Amino acid sequence: MASRRDAHHAHKAAVAGLGKVLSKRARNVCELCTGGSPLGVVEVEPVYETPDPERAALLCLTCRDVLDTKPKYKLEATALRFLEEVVWSDVLPVQLSAVRLLRRLSSEDVVWARDCLDGLYLDESVEALLQ
Repeated sequence: MASRRDAHHAHKAAVAGLGKVLSKRARNVCELCTGGSPLGVVEVEPVYETPDPERAALLCLTCRDVLDTKPKYKLEATALRFLEEVVWSDVLPVQLSAVRLLRRLSSEDVVWARDCLDGLYLDESVEALLQ
């Protein structure tokens, strides 16, 4: 029987294994800001037991740091203006990440983020994933 640690390492290896598929989809650039490096695979909530490219994104180190930033820390709003376009992405994990970041910015009274969210229409299924 595998220990939790072994299962965790196996899951991380499976996530890393998505890199080739995601790299092809993203054309070797960050799926949020379209730049930066090094690139890495990030699972986007909700996370399933088996890693899936439809639940993961290829992101640069800067974007990964922004996503990992705890809500108590203020985000640098001007550096995240690219979210206004990315929020319309056809790639679900990219759109989910962009909406979550915009909601955080909106809660910090960033006007452009609030305006962007006001003009955004999300499917009920996408909205359910954001809850």
